Formats: sequence, C-alpha cells, structure tokens
Amino acid sequence: MGLGIGLGMALGLGWMVGAGATQTGFPPASPSALGLPTPRSRTPAPDDDPLIEKRLGPSGLPTYPISPVERRAMEQELRDLLGRVESALARAEVTQTGSSQALAATGDRLQTARQFLRDLPQAVQTQPPIALRSAWQELRQSLWRDYPRELLTALPEVRAIWLDRGTVVGAGSEAGLRRVFDRMAAAGVNTVFLETVNAGYPIYPSRVAPQQNPLTRNWDPLAAAVKLARERNMEIHAWVWVFGVGNVRHNQIVGLPANHPGPVLAANPQWANLGQNGAIFAAERKTFLDPANPEVRRYLLALMQEMVTQYGVDGVQLDYIRQPRHDPGQEFGYGRASRAKFQQLTGVDPIHLTPNDRSLWWLWSEFRARQIDEFVAEASQALRQTKPKVVISAAVFPWEPLRRFHRLHQVWERWVVRGDIDLLVPMTYVPETSRFVRQHVQPVIAGVGNAPVLVLPGVLIRDMPDLELLDQLQAVRDLPSSGYSLFAAEHLRPSFESVLQDNSRSQTNRVVPFRQPFVAARTRFGNLQQEWQNLLDGRSLWLRGAMLTRFQGKIAEIDRSLATVEKTPTPAHLAQAKKQIAELNDSLEVWLRLESLERPYRLDTWKNRLDAIAAMLRYGAAREQRTPRTAQHDRSLPLD
Repeated sequence: MGLGIGLGMALGLGWMVGAGATQTGFPPASPSALGLPTPRSRTPAPDDDPLIEKRLGPSGLPTYPISPVERRAMEQELRDLLGRVESALARAEVTQTGSSQALAATGDRLQTARQFLRDLPQAVQTQPPIALRSAWQELRQSLWRDYPRELLTALPEVRAIWLDRGTVVGAGSEAGLRRVFDRMAAAGVNTVFLETVNAGYPIYPSRVAPQQNPLTRNWDPLAAAVKLARERNMEIHAWVWVFGVGNVRHNQIVGLPANHPGPVLAANPQWANLGQNGAIFAAERKTFLDPANPEVRRYLLALMQEMVTQYGVDGVQLDYIRQPRHDPGQEFGYGRASRAKFQQLTGVDPIHLTPNDRSLWWLWSEFRARQIDEFVAEASQALRQTKPKVVISAAVFPWEPLRRFHRLHQVWERWVVRGDIDLLVPMTYVPETSRFVRQHVQPVIAGVGNAPVLVLPGVLIRDMPDLELLDQLQAVRDLPSSGYSLFAAEHLRPSFESVLQDNSRSQTNRVVPFRQPFVAARTRFGNLQQEWQNLLDGRSLWLRGAMLTRFQGKIAEIDRSLATVEKTPTPAHLAQAKKQIAELNDSLEVWLRLESLERPYRLDTWKNRLDAIAAMLRYGAAREQRTPRTAQHDRSLPLD
C-alpha cells in the first residue's frame, strides 16, 4: 500500500476534521517543542510557572513547509503512540476484553498509521503541509480513542493526587471536603498529597508556626482530611513547602501588600535567604528560608513532627526543597548563616565571588547544594525516628543535573542513593506524551539508577483532553515506575473522574507498593507471567524447543523466589530474587529475538516492567533494614 492508499486514507481523515478541529497542534518552529533549549532571554509573565511546559503552540495549523526536524518529531510521536496502543491492545487480547469487531477496527487504524509513517518522507515533498499536519493529528486522535480504558490499572500502583490549598479553601468545611474526597475516591486515588503548609501558612492551627492560613481559620482541614482519608482507605501525606515561605500571589489572595515576606520571615527576618544584591524576593516572586541556619532547620523539623505526631499523617512530602531559582544575574543563597558558614570554612565571604572565580565559585555552588542535602538527611532521620513507618517523598524538578545544580542547587540523586526518601515525585508537567516520556520521565528514571526509591511521575491534568490523559497514563505504566501523581485536584473535572473510575473498577488488587513492596512485586510478576502464557497459548509469542523450556524454567524459578521473599524477606532471599529478575531481563532479547524485531515497544515494555519489579525489591530491602516488621503494618498514630 503506497502513497495513494495509506497516506490518502490519513489525509482524508485530516480534511474531514479540518485545520482547527483537534485539541492539540504541532508548531515545529518552537524550540521547546523540538526538545531544544529555550532562549534565556525569555522573561516569564507574572503568573507564569517556569516548571509547567506549554503545549506545542497554537491550535491552528501552520502552512509553512515541514522541516526535516519537524518530520522526525512527527514520526517519533506517532511511532511511540503506536507502541503504547499496541501494548494496551495486547493486554486486551490476552484478557479477552473488547469485542472482536472493535479490535479489528483498531487493527485497521494501526495499519493506516504505519503506512502514514512509511509514506511521510516522500509526502513532505509533494503534499500540502497543512494537510499532512491535519492528517497526523487525526491519526493521533483516532488511536487515542482505541485505548481499552478498563485495563489501565491492572497492576498494583500508587495512584496519587496533589490536593491543593485552593481546593481545600474552596471546600470551606469538613462537609465540603468530604465531597472532594468522594470525587478522588471515585477516581481511584489511593494516596493524597495534601497541601498542608503553603507560603509559610499551615492550614491547621499549629503550635509551632506563627500563623494559620487566614482562609482556613474557622476549621481544621488537616484533621478533617486525615479522618476522611481513613474512612476511604486512602493514604494522607502532608505536602509541605519547606524553604519557600512567602508568595506574592498568596499575598494578593489574603489582602496583604505584595512585598509582605510571609508570616515566618515577618516574625524572624534574620532567617531570610537573600539575593547577592540583598533582595528578599527571588525572580519567581517568592521568599525563602536560609537552609544553613540551625534555627530554620529546628523550626521546620518541629513543624513536620507536629503533623506526624498530633495528626498521624501517613507521610510527609517535601516541596520547595531547594534554593530559590537563580535567573541570570539574580543569584540567591546569601542568607546571614550561609555567608558566615562558608566564610568560616573557606575564609572567603561569598558575597564578593563571581563565576569568574572558577574554583571558589564551584565551592560556593556546592556549599549551597549541600545545605539542602543536609536538611533532607536530618528530616528523614528525625521523622523516621518519630514514626518508623512514615513515608517521605520529595516533589523535585526533572531538569538535567547540571542545569538543576546551577539554577536550583537541588541534587536529588544524592537523596535517593542514601535512601533518605521513599518516593521521588518528579514534576514532569508536559502535555504531549512523547516529550513527557523522552525528555523528562526517562531521564529521571535513569538518574535514579539502582537507588532504593520508587518513582511516581507527575502528570499535569490541567487543560488535558481525556484521551490524552489515557495515553499519558499508559506511557507511565509502560515505564519502570510505581504509579503516578496527578497535578492537581482543582483540575479533576467530571470527565476525568469517569476515565479514572473506569480504571479503578479493574483494579482487583488494592496493594500500594510503598506499603507492601514484596506483595506488589509478586503480583506484578504474576500478571506478566499470565500475559506471556496467554500469548504462548495463542501461539503469538515465538518460542520453541529448548529456548522455550529455559524461558518457562526461569519464570517458574522467579515466581518461587518472589513467594519466598514475600513470606521471609531475608537479605539472601532478596539478593537471589533480584539476581534472577536481572538474568531474565538480560535474556529476553535473546529468547525473544523475533519479538524485538517485530514489536520492539512491547519488548521494551516487558523489560521496563521487570525493572519496576526490581525497584520494588530494592526499596523493600532498604525498608526492611531500617523498619522493624511490626512497625510496617501499624497503620497510623491516632488523632488527638
């Protein structure tokens, strides 16, 4: 089938929907859209969040010619989407979900998309650019519609959501918050990151913090949230702005002057993190604490321990666990304590240093990063001593390491290697799925390596079409992750609840990996084992003779080892299971050589799922070393 058929069918679909009918566009001229660095001269608008990446440009389709760079990006996006849909459909086939007619129709659309990819290099020379872009968009939309929704949560996973302060304030009472929790429960959420401390204000009446958020003074949202989560068998984790303690936007909401530094710094101005020019507000229009100040650290630890002991939260999430964002010419980290401590160590006041002082500037940059590292370690140790089973997570930037080091001094790789945190939650807020995966989630997972931590990619649901949400969740589950976290509850619209509710109905196992990592690992492997067996029974997986025998023998061996680990997780049993998982993963490409040629995405997904199982074993092993078995299943401390 050549240009006249495959591309013709795709072009016909594109012309029917028209240039402006689809919800996502593809503007090739945008550097960020092509994975290129955004020019530094860009100045964020006052309400612009520099972390949240924008969509690929305007909804209208450009008419200028398709460049080679754009063509490759179009090919990659469509090829990745084909792999994700095929992965989901393979699961539907082996579990006999979906009608044969629907599966056949989907197969036809997959063939059309494959032909489009084959024809595209020639078509960009002969076909109108707007027609090709329109056809490409409609192919993506049609493939999204083919997802079997009820299969998306077939595995034990963390299904988290950030419950933002605005939604809590809008609820206004325990009765209003109950409706929010009902919606989250209907959407299959099992873990809630509750924004407990925002811009220096706790949402509850604290004995440690100087002032409760004035928008929640007539009730205690934290106590209500803990109660509501318990009733719905949800985890409730206190989401805390750690070093960020003031916000111009929040000042406007509560009727304070824009330059108000926040309640903490208003009471303790000597704690401020300052710019090199003495400024208190960073470029992101927020104020920060000086992490080198011992009084700051004691205050923050007391605040978090209060939430753990007085309210019995299941976990604490560290947000704003970094230095202020450094824009060119706007360096921060020059608080009184930081300057004095660095000068004591080196004999140099950093206020006089510039990047031209190469070795000293590097030492100063490393010093600022180490202050964050030290506090994460201190908080982890203190909270775990207070409550051994507490789950510690960190919301982190997914930027590449050098950029993150110089602009934020956030080196989370050190935290995960030391085992300071249980959950790494990268704020991978990118709408388009291929960019989300390739430019953000995959690099984060690679940065984690073999550290004993579980990764939950952040999924931005603001302005996201329902079908694209399905696509992004499928992508997360095809990677070696342990779940996801939705940003945020304020964007959880009714249609999303329906999508996610369909998912939750198929979740027969309610295991949360950070609570029962060995049960989750064995359950996931059993699911993978069933998929392979169904494919073998249907002769859809080419394995014969001695190779089939070795394959089946290794699977049975791993299943026995995981059962042993679940029952008696000794270091020897864990080491054996991890070794066998690694051996199977290394052998798959040899045993399934034909699969790697015909369906490389499916093979990559299987390997990723084995990597996810191995990550749960590593995490479980680390937790066994630091947490008595009797404490692991103690649900929570009671409310006062």
